[in-house]
Amino acid sequence: MKYKTLLLALLSLTTIVMQPSAQDLPENTELIFPAEMVGPSASNTGEVHLSVLKFSGNSMITNFCFSPGSRNYWHSHPNAEQTLLVLDGEGFYQEEGLEKQVIKKGDVIVTKANVCHWNGATPDKPLICMTVTDRSDDRHVIQVRPVTDEEYGTAGGTLPEPADGDAMCTKLPMMSDGITRLSKIEVNPEYLEEYLKFATEVGEVSLRTEPGVLTMYAMQEKDNPCNITILETYTSQAAYRSHIASTHFQKYKQGTLHMVKNLQLLDQNELNPANKLFNIIQ
Repeated sequence: MKYKTLLLALLSLTTIVMQPSAQDLPENTELIFPAEMVGPSASNTGEVHLSVLKFSGNSMITNFCFSPGSRNYWHSHPNAEQTLLVLDGEGFYQEEGLEKQVIKKGDVIVTKANVCHWNGATPDKPLICMTVTDRSDDRHVIQVRPVTDEEYGTAGGTLPEPADGDAMCTKLPMMSDGITRLSKIEVNPEYLEEYLKFATEVGEVSLRTEPGVLTMYAMQEKDNPCNITILETYTSQAAYRSHIASTHFQKYKQGTLHMVKNLQLLDQNELNPANKLFNIIQ
């Protein structure tokens, strides 16, 4: 009775509409498992069909058919891991702070608990997939926001740096596990000029190309120029992990190891979340 009540609550929450037939599915789409319901516009862009195949025990299994160009919203599953199995077609998958990837028949994607992500079909092909989601006592899904046309349509999941180098990529929203940090760096005097070049380069490239990097604002003490403070803001833990794994950060890290005398990473709490700092490169 408990699981039946949970299932009814889930269907009510997502406002799924039953369909009398599969006539609205993409042409020439053959389904192994049913997809008899239409996903709500409140959490999907375009036409998405689905069926809940299992909602009991420790997991929930759902079959999806994404019409060409359709996708779900940025979302996460609280304290629940999800496995996505691609059965047919072609689509996109992206986790917050990471590059978008193309997924095809036979691919298996495991999304860790609480990681914000989205998936959907490519513009010209449907995506048939199945998800197996762990059950937890928390709500099944947290919807964040729609995937923008820019995020969906740009290959690789991040906006390419323009030829003139003047623009920045579109930024992701700050998540509950976002990071606001002061990095305090003491540089050996003999390497100061060289270090500043490394720091300036990594700051500019990170802001221009990483959707999950909101702030990379470096300052130098007037009375002691070897003391550098960098205000760093990342939209999530995943965005930070993506940043430190990037080629431009590794170039900075490896190139300046011998230049740094002392390093402190001091995470901060905002006193007034409504007071936002916008860091741009002109």
